[in-house]
Amino acid sequence: MNLQLGGHLPFYVSTRQGKLEVPLKEPARLSEVLSQLGIPVSEVYLTVVNGELVTLDETTVSDSDDVRLFPPMDGG
Repeated sequence: MNLQLGGHLPFYVSTRQGKLEVPLKEPARLSEVLSQLGIPVSEVYLTVVNGELVTLDETTVSDSDDVRLFPPMDGG
């Protein structure tokens, strides 16, 4: 799975990189994959899988998926 982390989310992974290749042997719930990587689900506001906006809690991903995660953003 190709995982791209936006905003401050790279802080939670050991490499501190915004782009990761996460090998998956079989489909898995995205929330479980993030938990294993150390990324708090509560920090993810938008989830896009293969170009489509999805609900994080209900999404299952496979090795060939492109996943992009974005935290809540403030600004002015």
